Amino acid sequence: MGEVVKLVTFLGLGKYEESEIKINGNLLDGCVKNDGSQDIFCVRQSIFPLALIEYLNHIGKQVETIFFLTKTVKESKTWDECRRFLRSNIKDFEIPEGESSSNLMNFLVRNLVENLEEGDRVILDVTHSFRSIPLMASVVALYLKEAKDVNVSVVYGKYNKETKVTECEDLTPLTKATSWIYAVRLFKEYGYAKELADLIKKRNEEIYRRSQSSKKPKLLGSMSQKLQDLSSSIRLGSIVAIRKNLTNFFNFIDRNKARIREETEVFVPEIAALLDGIEKRYRVIHVKSENFELSEKELESEKELLDFYLQTGGLGMALRLAREYLINVYLMSGGEKSDFLDRNVRESVSISTFGYDTILQARNHVAHFGFNKLQLPSLKKIEDHLKVLVQTPPEQLLESARKTQRNRKRALLTPLGTTKGALYTVLKKISPDLLLVITSKQGKAILSEILEKAEFKGEFRVILLEDPFMGVSEIDRVVSEIKEHLSDVDEVIVNLTGGTTFLTYVIERAKNQIRYGRKVKTILAVDKRTYEEQKQNPFVVGEILELD
Repeated sequence: MGEVVKLVTFLGLGKYEESEIKINGNLLDGCVKNDGSQDIFCVRQSIFPLALIEYLNHIGKQVETIFFLTKTVKESKTWDECRRFLRSNIKDFEIPEGESSSNLMNFLVRNLVENLEEGDRVILDVTHSFRSIPLMASVVALYLKEAKDVNVSVVYGKYNKETKVTECEDLTPLTKATSWIYAVRLFKEYGYAKELADLIKKRNEEIYRRSQSSKKPKLLGSMSQKLQDLSSSIRLGSIVAIRKNLTNFFNFIDRNKARIREETEVFVPEIAALLDGIEKRYRVIHVKSENFELSEKELESEKELLDFYLQTGGLGMALRLAREYLINVYLMSGGEKSDFLDRNVRESVSISTFGYDTILQARNHVAHFGFNKLQLPSLKKIEDHLKVLVQTPPEQLLESARKTQRNRKRALLTPLGTTKGALYTVLKKISPDLLLVITSKQGKAILSEILEKAEFKGEFRVILLEDPFMGVSEIDRVVSEIKEHLSDVDEVIVNLTGGTTFLTYVIERAKNQIRYGRKVKTILAVDKRTYEEQKQNPFVVGEILELD
């Protein structure tokens, strides 16, 4: 059983005279003989779609025919002749007369949608149609090509009065212009060039497959691949891949600009006028540098990329980049240029001081695809805050970050049991802006003496546990309070000594939840004296062991 081809065609009231009809097998893409050969098929016929059916049967295809015709035509001898010829596999739809163009369009769409399936091979014959029907049918067929992924060819039987021969003309190439229109629109509106790259690649392959000329393009294949790689990396959202593919793309463009322009004008005229636009759009996000490091040019480029995502509706990309951009601004303000990709370095930065909490909240929501309990701000609010960020010059953000650097707040998070020496040593070795003590009522009773002996004059806060040994039910409350007290802190030093085993566990739990967006360092207080010596005189400065 051969492949099924659906023929969509029309009948009018014209005078149909018999002529020799020629159909070139090269014209109908995918409709050559089953053995792969191609030839000129000739038949005498008065009704062109019937000749098409004979040709398709000749090359081993089954044909299902869909006719559109008016009530008057349905009463004609021509229609009787068609039905006698076809006998089966035929559907007909009566075109309503006196209807507006929009109603006729709806009529065609409804019936074609109902009778064409995804992946169908369709031939649209507009030879015997009338008024605006051919244009409407072509538009509908192209819509179905995209909506249902049908393979559509459009043909027309052109009659020559002098030779009395009707030749089948393939109008499909005219419809392919819509693919270029779509690709250009996609690039202009969203900045993505995948469709353009695909069409350039197909055109290049088609030229090499079909053209007998010795003059063939040499650079289109490479241009297509580099454009594809660049577009994919921008959609992926990897700055390393974006930098790499931007460099590859512009190295190629700058070396071959004249030749590329010449080849596109000859072989791909559809995008010749777009070349300058492609270069301009991508040039602003390109940093010409051998090394990937923080610089004013890098920050400016990231701002332009952020603006690119914002303009093209890529809010998710914009949110993810905005956070990293703010971190880079902060790191550069502190002189960090080479190690800025290190995870610990980046996580040590608190960017809440910039005042972009809406962006950070939205970013944390979408970074996990919404699989969290974070609320997503309204899209308008997100857009408005991103626009403010884009409109803020990098130098203004740098100055703000430098002020923040000068006012960094450092906290010490520590447990406290009933011994005094560990906290005393830590306070003598470290001078935090904020001391946050997790302890019991018994521990709180000795805290004032420790602070006095250590001569600590800074701010301190105390979080109490009813049971410092087994208070499992208190963990969530305590961790939540720790996070709240440290919300405006840039650096946290976590001491794990001086408390009960359970208090140390609570501190570790809190550490896992506060480490994002700030620098966290873990320490131990070490006193090498005997237990009796420590108990007799706890206020002796020991040593500090830094764990990370």
